[in-house]
Amino acid sequence: MKMKAAIYYGPGDIRVEEIERPKVSDGFQGMGIIVKIKDCGICLSEDIPRYKRKILECATGIAHGHEWSGDVVEIGPKVTAVKVGDRVWGRSFLPCGKCAECLAKHYVKCKNFIQGMTGRWLPGAFAEYMLFPYVIDDPSMLVKLPKDVGYREAALTEPMRLCLGLAAKAQTSDVAVILGQGFQGLGTLARLKAMGVAKVFVTDVSKKRLERSRELGADAAIDELNEDVLTIVMKETSGVGATAVFETSGRPGNFQLAIDLLKSGRPDGGTMWIAAPFDGPFVFHPSLQRPEMPSSSLTGKRGIAIRQPWGTLGNGPMHVRSLEFVHSSKITDKAVTHVFSLDKIKEAFETAINSPDAIKVMIEP
Repeated sequence: MKMKAAIYYGPGDIRVEEIERPKVSDGFQGMGIIVKIKDCGICLSEDIPRYKRKILECATGIAHGHEWSGDVVEIGPKVTAVKVGDRVWGRSFLPCGKCAECLAKHYVKCKNFIQGMTGRWLPGAFAEYMLFPYVIDDPSMLVKLPKDVGYREAALTEPMRLCLGLAAKAQTSDVAVILGQGFQGLGTLARLKAMGVAKVFVTDVSKKRLERSRELGADAAIDELNEDVLTIVMKETSGVGATAVFETSGRPGNFQLAIDLLKSGRPDGGTMWIAAPFDGPFVFHPSLQRPEMPSSSLTGKRGIAIRQPWGTLGNGPMHVRSLEFVHSSKITDKAVTHVFSLDKIKEAFETAINSPDAIKVMIEP
C-alpha cells in the first residue's frame, strides 16, 4: 500500500513522494502501532536547522517530523496500551536491543535512544502514516488524547514542553524579558503569566507576533526594529534591569542585548537563558557596549549567569502537563499562524524561515 511522504535529502531538498506505507510488523517485538498523522509542526530547533544547513546529525532519505498527533489505525500483537481508533501523541523511538539496558529488557532506558528516534533517524510524521515502533503504557512515551483536545493542540505538546521547562527557571518575583516571540517565546510568556511572574516584557521584529503577545498578557511588547529595548526595560524597572532574560529568537545581535538587560552592577545580576540555536555567529566585544552600561563579560564580573536549559526540561509527566497547559491556555489559535498540506511542505519550510509573522507552522497530511 502506498502513501505520500515528504522525504528529506539534504539542506533545502525536501520532496513529496509516494512510498510504501509502514508495516506494523516492523515494530519492536510486536509492540508497534501505525498512526495516521493528522497534524505535524515544523520544529524551530531541529527541522529548521536541518533544512537550512543540516547542522544536526540525522538520516537522509526518510521523512522527518516529530511534533505530531494522529489516530491509531493498526496495532501489533503485544500492544495493550492503546487500541485502534485511539487519538494519540507521543515520543517515538526504536530500542536498539543491544545495549546493557535492552539486554536487561529495560527497553525504555535504551542507551542508544537518540539513534532510534523517530523523525530523526527513523521515518517520522511528515507523512500520511507513521510507524510508532515501541508502545508501552507510559506517559513518557505515548499519551491518549482527551475527548476535548484537538489534534492541532496535541501537536503542540512537544514544543510546549520546552516552554514549560524554560519558564520553570523563573521565580514569581522575577522581572523577565523574552527576546523573540516565535512559539518558544510566546509559549514561555503564556506560562510565566500563568505562574504569576511579576513582570514579563517581550520583544520581536513582527508587529503581528507582538500583538499576539499583548493578547497573552505581556506587560510590554517592544518592537525591536523601531524601539530601543534597553531604554524601555530600564525605564520600566527604574534603571535596575531584568533578573531573567530568555533568548528565544536565535538572532545573534540579541546575545549582547540580553546581557545588557540584566541587573547592572549587583552581585545578584540575574540569569540569561540561551534557548534557541543562533542563526549565525554572534560577536561579543567591549566595543559593542553601550557607553551608559558598565563593562560586561562572559566571566560573570557583573554577577550574571549565562546558561542553556537543554537536558533539564523533563520528560514523562511534563508531557501530560504540557498537553493540559496547551488546552487550558487556549494558545493554539494565537500560536498557529500557518497551515499547509503535505504537498506544500517546501513552501511551509520557506514560510517558517522567512516570514517574520510566522509563529508555528503546521503540516496537515
